[in-house]
Amino acid sequence: MKLHSISPGTIWITGITASGKTTLGQSLYERLVEKGVIPLEFLDGDELRKRLGKTYGHSMEDRQIVLKKIVKLAKGKNKRGITVIVSTVSHKKAMREYARSQISQFMEVYLDCSPKACADRDHKGLYEFAHTVKYDLFPGITEPYEPSDAPHLTLNTEKTPFSECANILFRQVVLFLGMES
Repeated sequence: MKLHSISPGTIWITGITASGKTTLGQSLYERLVEKGVIPLEFLDGDELRKRLGKTYGHSMEDRQIVLKKIVKLAKGKNKRGITVIVSTVSHKKAMREYARSQISQFMEVYLDCSPKACADRDHKGLYEFAHTVKYDLFPGITEPYEPSDAPHLTLNTEKTPFSECANILFRQVVLFLGMES
Protein backbone atom coordinates (compact mmCIF):
# COMPACT_ATOMS: atom_id res chain seq x y z
CA MET A 1 0.00 0.00 0.00
CA LYS A 2 1.42 3.34 -1.10
CA LEU A 3 0.60 6.23 1.22
CA HIS A 4 -0.70 9.29 -0.59
CA SER A 5 0.06 12.89 0.17
CA ILE A 6 -3.13 14.77 -0.54
CA SER A 7 -4.81 18.01 0.33
CA PRO A 8 -7.44 16.86 2.84
CA GLY A 9 -11.03 17.59 2.01
CA THR A 10 -14.57 16.60 2.86
CA ILE A 11 -16.72 14.35 0.70
CA TRP A 12 -20.34 15.16 1.64
CA ILE A 13 -22.71 12.34 0.62
CA THR A 14 -26.34 13.44 0.73
CA GLY A 15 -29.75 12.06 -0.19
CA ILE A 16 -32.94 10.90 1.45
CA THR A 17 -33.11 8.10 4.01
CA ALA A 18 -32.13 4.68 2.56
CA SER A 19 -30.70 6.17 -0.65
CA GLY A 20 -27.35 4.49 0.09
CA LYS A 21 -25.36 7.19 1.89
CA THR A 22 -23.93 4.99 4.64
CA THR A 23 -23.30 1.99 2.38
CA LEU A 24 -21.49 4.02 -0.27
CA GLY A 25 -19.66 6.08 2.35
CA GLN A 26 -18.38 2.97 4.10
CA SER A 27 -17.35 1.40 0.79
CA LEU A 28 -15.52 4.60 -0.19
CA TYR A 29 -13.77 4.70 3.18
CA GLU A 30 -12.55 1.10 2.83
CA ARG A 31 -11.31 1.63 -0.72
CA LEU A 32 -9.48 4.84 0.18
CA VAL A 33 -7.79 3.14 3.13
CA GLU A 34 -6.71 0.33 0.79
CA LYS A 35 -5.35 3.01 -1.57
CA GLY A 36 -3.28 4.49 1.27
CA VAL A 37 -5.34 7.58 2.07
CA ILE A 38 -4.63 8.21 5.72
CA PRO A 39 -5.58 9.82 7.95
CA LEU A 40 -9.20 9.36 6.93
CA GLU A 41 -12.45 9.39 8.88
CA PHE A 42 -16.01 8.38 8.05
CA LEU A 43 -18.71 10.41 9.81
CA ASP A 44 -22.15 8.89 9.45
CA GLY A 45 -25.05 11.19 10.34
CA ASP A 46 -26.95 8.59 12.39
CA GLU A 47 -23.84 7.61 14.36
CA LEU A 48 -22.85 11.25 14.89
CA ARG A 49 -26.24 12.03 16.40
CA LYS A 50 -25.55 9.31 18.97
CA ARG A 51 -22.03 10.62 19.68
CA LEU A 52 -23.04 14.25 20.15
CA GLY A 53 -24.11 13.62 23.73
CA LYS A 54 -27.50 15.31 23.63
CA THR A 55 -30.43 13.62 21.99
CA TYR A 56 -31.32 15.75 19.00
CA GLY A 57 -34.65 15.30 17.29
CA HIS A 58 -35.45 15.95 13.66
CA SER A 59 -36.99 19.41 13.88
CA MET A 60 -35.42 21.99 11.58
CA GLU A 61 -33.87 23.64 14.64
CA ASP A 62 -32.25 20.38 15.78
CA ARG A 63 -31.19 19.55 12.23
CA GLN A 64 -29.45 22.95 11.97
CA ILE A 65 -27.63 22.39 15.27
CA VAL A 66 -26.46 18.93 14.18
CA LEU A 67 -25.42 20.30 10.77
CA LYS A 68 -23.28 23.01 12.36
CA LYS A 69 -21.64 20.46 14.65
CA ILE A 70 -20.87 18.13 11.72
CA VAL A 71 -19.45 21.00 9.67
CA LYS A 72 -17.30 22.18 12.59
CA LEU A 73 -16.05 18.62 13.16
CA ALA A 74 -15.24 18.03 9.47
CA LYS A 75 -13.58 21.43 9.09
CA GLY A 76 -11.43 20.85 12.20
CA LYS A 77 -10.38 17.42 10.99
CA ASN A 78 -9.48 18.82 7.56
CA LYS A 79 -7.31 21.49 9.23
CA ARG A 80 -5.50 18.68 11.08
CA GLY A 81 -4.81 16.90 7.78
CA ILE A 82 -7.65 14.36 7.98
CA THR A 83 -9.80 13.66 4.94
CA VAL A 84 -13.44 13.22 5.95
CA ILE A 85 -16.36 11.38 4.39
CA VAL A 86 -19.72 12.62 5.71
CA SER A 87 -23.01 10.84 5.05
CA THR A 88 -26.02 12.87 6.07
CA VAL A 89 -29.47 13.70 4.71
CA SER A 90 -28.97 17.51 4.83
CA HIS A 91 -32.11 17.85 2.73
CA LYS A 92 -32.18 21.62 2.38
CA LYS A 93 -30.03 23.24 -0.29
CA ALA A 94 -29.09 25.96 2.22
CA MET A 95 -27.66 23.30 4.57
CA ARG A 96 -25.23 22.06 1.95
CA GLU A 97 -24.42 25.62 0.85
CA TYR A 98 -23.53 26.40 4.47
CA ALA A 99 -21.26 23.34 4.64
CA ARG A 100 -19.64 24.31 1.33
CA SER A 101 -19.07 27.88 2.56
CA GLN A 102 -17.33 26.65 5.73
CA ILE A 103 -15.21 23.80 4.33
CA SER A 104 -12.54 24.89 1.87
CA GLN A 105 -12.15 21.60 -0.02
CA PHE A 106 -15.71 20.29 -0.34
CA MET A 107 -17.19 17.70 -2.69
CA GLU A 108 -20.96 17.23 -2.71
CA VAL A 109 -22.25 13.83 -3.81
CA TYR A 110 -26.01 13.61 -4.30
CA LEU A 111 -27.65 10.19 -4.23
CA ASP A 112 -30.75 10.39 -6.39
CA CYS A 113 -33.31 7.75 -5.47
CA SER A 114 -37.10 7.92 -5.34
CA PRO A 115 -38.88 7.76 -1.98
CA LYS A 116 -40.65 4.58 -3.14
CA ALA A 117 -37.37 2.80 -3.94
CA CYS A 118 -35.90 3.99 -0.63
CA ALA A 119 -38.98 2.81 1.28
CA ASP A 120 -38.68 -0.61 -0.41
CA ARG A 121 -35.08 -1.00 0.81
CA ASP A 122 -35.57 0.65 4.23
CA HIS A 123 -34.52 -2.04 6.71
CA LYS A 124 -35.11 0.28 9.70
CA GLY A 125 -38.82 0.77 8.94
CA LEU A 126 -38.55 4.56 9.01
CA TYR A 127 -40.74 5.13 5.95
CA GLU A 128 -43.51 2.94 7.31
CA PHE A 129 -43.26 4.77 10.63
CA ALA A 130 -43.32 8.15 8.85
CA HIS A 131 -46.52 7.18 7.06
CA THR A 132 -48.27 5.94 10.20
CA VAL A 133 -47.11 8.61 12.65
CA LYS A 134 -47.24 11.41 10.08
CA TYR A 135 -43.90 13.05 10.75
CA ASP A 136 -44.02 16.74 9.97
CA LEU A 137 -40.45 16.65 8.75
CA PHE A 138 -39.45 13.44 6.95
CA PRO A 139 -37.45 14.25 3.80
CA GLY A 140 -38.91 12.49 0.80
CA ILE A 141 -42.33 12.00 2.43
CA THR A 142 -43.63 15.06 4.28
CA GLU A 143 -40.73 17.38 3.48
CA PRO A 144 -39.15 17.83 0.05
CA TYR A 145 -35.49 17.10 -0.59
CA GLU A 146 -34.03 20.17 -2.31
CA PRO A 147 -31.34 19.06 -4.79
CA SER A 148 -28.40 21.42 -5.28
CA ASP A 149 -28.05 23.25 -8.56
CA ALA A 150 -24.67 21.69 -9.28
CA PRO A 151 -23.43 18.93 -6.97
CA HIS A 152 -19.98 17.63 -7.88
CA LEU A 153 -21.45 14.20 -8.54
CA THR A 154 -24.97 12.77 -8.84
CA LEU A 155 -25.44 9.02 -8.56
CA ASN A 156 -28.79 7.43 -9.33
CA THR A 157 -28.78 4.68 -6.72
CA GLU A 158 -32.21 3.49 -7.80
CA LYS A 159 -31.27 2.59 -11.37
CA THR A 160 -27.49 2.08 -11.15
CA PRO A 161 -26.11 -1.04 -9.44
CA PHE A 162 -24.27 -0.47 -6.16
CA SER A 163 -20.93 -1.71 -7.53
CA GLU A 164 -21.10 0.76 -10.42
CA CYS A 165 -22.04 3.64 -8.09
CA ALA A 166 -19.17 2.68 -5.77
CA ASN A 167 -16.69 2.61 -8.66
CA ILE A 168 -17.84 5.97 -10.06
CA LEU A 169 -17.70 7.54 -6.59
CA PHE A 170 -14.22 6.17 -5.92
CA ARG A 171 -12.85 7.42 -9.27
CA GLN A 172 -14.32 10.90 -8.77
CA VAL A 173 -13.01 11.16 -5.19
CA VAL A 174 -9.53 10.11 -6.36
CA LEU A 175 -9.64 13.04 -8.81
CA PHE A 176 -11.07 15.40 -6.18
CA LEU A 177 -8.24 14.53 -3.77
CA GLY A 178 -5.62 14.94 -6.49
CA MET A 179 -4.42 11.35 -6.31
CA GLU A 180 -3.16 9.13 -9.07
CA SER A 181 -5.74 6.43 -9.83
